[in-house]
Amino acid sequence: EELLRDSTTEEQVYGENFALIGNATEFLDPVFSSGVTLALESADKAAEVMIRQLNGEKVNWEKDYQEYLFKGVNVFREFVLAWYDGRLQQMFFSDKKTPQLKKAITSVLAGFVWDDRNIFVRNGKDAINHILELK
Repeated sequence: EELLRDSTTEEQVYGENFALIGNATEFLDPVFSSGVTLALESADKAAEVMIRQLNGEKVNWEKDYQEYLFKGVNVFREFVLAWYDGRLQQMFFSDKKTPQLKKAITSVLAGFVWDDRNIFVRNGKDAINHILELK
């Protein structure tokens, strides 16, 4: 999966003796209070990887931390981009949303951006556009 990056994205979010967490890794417009979710989840994940490393386990910070972190960041980012280009509002007010889609949207807005069972986590852009294409 491609990691979306822009001018607010840090290229190096981990290194020898450090791991960036929260908005230090990526700043997203605070439309959905994503900062709190990213701060807590990234701190928890960095601590988990660090503890494993300190216990002598071989860890891969790129895979175990950075890829995991940016998976959630990219879900939030897609919703933020859709907010500013108007797609999100169209989706919110679409009468084509099923109860399952409403639940999936609410789940993302509540911060569950690492749950692969959610279509918006698996492929947010396509899911948003699909809802808007329903006639």
